[in-house]
Amino acid sequence: MPTDDSRLKRIQASPRFRDGQFRNTNRVEMMQNPMTLGMVADFALGGAKRRPPAALPIWTDTQACLARPPDSGLRVTWLSHSTVLLEVDGVRLLTDPVWGNRASPLSFAGPLRFHPMPLQLHELGRIDAIVLSHDHYDHLCAETWRKLALGACPGWSGQVVTALGVGAHLTALGIPAEHITELDWGEGTRVGEVELIATPAQHFSGRGLGDRNRTLWMGVAIRGPRHRVFFSGDTGPTEEHIDVAASLGPFDVALFEIGAWNAAWGGIHLGPSAAFDTFARMRARTLLPIHWGTFDLGLHPWEQPGEELYNLARANGADVWFPLIGQPLELGEVADRPWWRTVANGAK
Repeated sequence: MPTDDSRLKRIQASPRFRDGQFRNTNRVEMMQNPMTLGMVADFALGGAKRRPPAALPIWTDTQACLARPPDSGLRVTWLSHSTVLLEVDGVRLLTDPVWGNRASPLSFAGPLRFHPMPLQLHELGRIDAIVLSHDHYDHLCAETWRKLALGACPGWSGQVVTALGVGAHLTALGIPAEHITELDWGEGTRVGEVELIATPAQHFSGRGLGDRNRTLWMGVAIRGPRHRVFFSGDTGPTEEHIDVAASLGPFDVALFEIGAWNAAWGGIHLGPSAAFDTFARMRARTLLPIHWGTFDLGLHPWEQPGEELYNLARANGADVWFPLIGQPLELGEVADRPWWRTVANGAK
């Protein structure tokens, strides 16, 4: 639990904080179904399928593309997992930065990265703020934040927007408290001409024993003068997303998590089908899938979330981006090639 008095007072005043923990709006079980023999077998024997059999294709022109401003005013670059560079009406935001090789508290064990980052921190250019959705290791990477605190990204303003309570982790890693804005759901802040509003997510938090749900988790609605983007963070399906679209949309691009999921924990992770359904119900223009293709965090084959979403998009004629890692995209551009199939075919 953060000990800073002002942070503690805000946490205790949150309507989401009860009996020492943050709560989802609706009660949700971490495991909706009991562990089965099939799940145990997948965990024990399915490891080979959960990692790519060959190197993933990486966009090679990322830095050159990002050196010039987007023609449309809105550009989105998926860098890995939930790390995305958002350029919205002149403001440059970076979500959930993870440059570490493992999504783990340990440098020698834990899920290992599938691919190198398409850009290094010093190559990002100007970053007006970093948006951090919650404190799990595949989103809050201590190694990355220590480097940021030491100036590894010279173009970063130092500003952070995160969920209530998460700032305590960042100050422990060297980020000055005065540079951190912590938000409860429904609260907002401005970065230049762009407004960021914390939105409900159905998930949980914690980085070790004894700190479960001591910090909040969030999605973010990003509203510029001309464009709007929704970043889901980690979440299960909730009707609150529809309310967000009605009150803060319409969104030009929606970033939804699709990987590291299983039906047994479908209350706290969307997976491809629920992500597509939520995107359609929110009536966003374009969907960018995130939270897949970087770490082995689920029990499914590594490419399964992309393949399932791709088939849903084709069957429904939906505008869904499937960019190469590091490929910048603007509204109206097309990225509809199932690139993961070439990885599997090339390995045969």
